[in-house]
Amino acid sequence: MPKRSLPLSICLFMVVVFAAIGQRAAAQNPPIRVQPLPRHSGTIARVPQVHQPPCWEVAGISRSAMEQRHAIEQRTRSGVEAVCADSSLSPQQRQQKIRQIHEQGKHELDALVSPQQMVALKSCQMSRNHREGHPGGGHRAARDGHGPCGEMPYRSGPNPPQGGKPEAEPED
Repeated sequence: MPKRSLPLSICLFMVVVFAAIGQRAAAQNPPIRVQPLPRHSGTIARVPQVHQPPCWEVAGISRSAMEQRHAIEQRTRSGVEAVCADSSLSPQQRQQKIRQIHEQGKHELDALVSPQQMVALKSCQMSRNHREGHPGGGHRAARDGHGPCGEMPYRSGPNPPQGGKPEAEPED
C-alpha cells in the first residue's frame, strides 16, 4: 500500500490554525469566583423606609390634574423654544411672544389647581427638601442669568445700552 503524504503547505496551515486555537483558549480568563462576605456578628440598625404619598396627593390634587399640568408645562416650553428658533423676530418681539405664552400657560395652570392646593403642594415639596417647590431647583434661565433663548435679557427702554452690550435686568 503506497504511503500518502500531505503537501507541506497544508501541514503548515493546520499547524497555524491549531496554534491560533490554542492561544485563544489559553488567553481566555478563568471564571472569577466571588467569595461571599462574612456574616456580621452584630446587628445593623436600619431605618425603615416609610412610603410617603406624593405631594400632589397630600395637597388634594388629582392625578389627572397633575398630568394636565405637566402637559401644559411641556407645551409652554415647546412654544418658547419655537419662538427662540424663529430668526425673523426681533428680541423685543421674542420677549413679547414668550410673555404671552407664559401668561397663557399660567392661566391654564391656575384653572386646574386652586391657590390653596398650590400652597399645600409647595409646602409639602419644601418639607421634603426640594428647592423652589420642585426637584429642578427653578428655571435654568433664572439660575444662569440669561433670557429664555440663552441671551442676556435686555432692559426695556427707548435707547440701547451703552457700550453695545446688553445689560442684565435688576434682580427683584
